[in-house]
Amino acid sequence: MPTRALIDFDVDINPGEVVGLIGPNGAGKTTLIRIIMGFDNADSGSVSVFGIDNQDFRFKQLVGFQSDNQYRSKTMKTFDFLVLNSILAGFPNNDEQIYTMLEYFKLSQAEDKSLVSLSKGMRQKVELISSFIGKPKLVVLDEPTAALDPPSVFELRDFISEQKKSGMTILFSSHHLTEVEKVSDRILFIDSGELKGNVLTSEAGPGFIEEAFRRYESERRFI
Repeated sequence: MPTRALIDFDVDINPGEVVGLIGPNGAGKTTLIRIIMGFDNADSGSVSVFGIDNQDFRFKQLVGFQSDNQYRSKTMKTFDFLVLNSILAGFPNNDEQIYTMLEYFKLSQAEDKSLVSLSKGMRQKVELISSFIGKPKLVVLDEPTAALDPPSVFELRDFISEQKKSGMTILFSSHHLTEVEKVSDRILFIDSGELKGNVLTSEAGPGFIEEAFRRYESERRFI
């Protein structure tokens, strides 16, 4: 019998909410993200954003996605890459927003440079900009701080806070527990494809997530 990566996974994410997704390696986080984005199909159930199914062509205009495997051309320039992604997302003539985000993330000097010439941290910021193009309703971030230096992490944290104020919903998957705790309103903990914990950070004290993770490793319970 084949192993199921996710088992009876049912969760709602509220508009304007930042939700952290954590769990050990192999827990099913990547599978969940791929199903949300429509890259993989679930055996049953569905995924929708504001009533739009993830198989609907309109879905790509509602959802932004960041990962570290987006590049199609090593010779493509930063600005051209972002314009292409904007067009593919259904937002042509979006240069003003792209320029604004390049400036915010201190990448204006890199707009005419090829992606391959950028540092890993700079490429990650380009990926982040790509995910926010068009001001989507939901943005899915997969290890968004992995290659960022501390000042860039602070920039992203502040940027997420501003987007949340505008009503944007963000799913933030990371192994950096402290950062997840800082940016998230709610945290989902999954393991072996099952939802083991669903916690509001406002009801948990500082350092709760690390403590709960350690407890799970020893007692197999998250809360």
